[in-house]
Amino acid sequence: MKYSQQQAILISIFTMTLVLLPVLENWASKPKDNFPFSYYPMFSKKRKATYGLYYFVGYDAYQNRYKVSYKLAGTGGFNQVRRQIKKAARSEKSDAFTKMVATQIAKKKGNPYAKLERIELVKGYYHLEKYFLKQDTLPVHERKIASHKIERK
Repeated sequence: MKYSQQQAILISIFTMTLVLLPVLENWASKPKDNFPFSYYPMFSKKRKATYGLYYFVGYDAYQNRYKVSYKLAGTGGFNQVRRQIKKAARSEKSDAFTKMVATQIAKKKGNPYAKLERIELVKGYYHLEKYFLKQDTLPVHERKIASHKIERK
């Protein structure tokens, strides 16, 4: 189908208006993010310099620190288990949840889990720019939520 020059201009203006319309949400007092007119707040939202994250850390007899896989804390995908950890950390169930993870670790035979003596549920704060751009993966600050000794039979 052939379009006249006027039809092509009208179609172009209409299409460009649809594409640019969500930009107006950036100046709205209460922006709405609705499909198909999304202004993508997850990319445009102002963020703090640091980001807090809940996770487990294990320690051996010499106080060497080891990362504990999220897979030992629950079933499901990475984000699903992270939400379970966060929910437990923010509730009175943090000690019971940490004990459950310690029980899972006690069943493990391979390294590093076989040599761990205790675990901690912590909230670590990371500087995102340094983490991703400079590979500085150490937390800026860490707060202990719960701790449990790993008891093996």
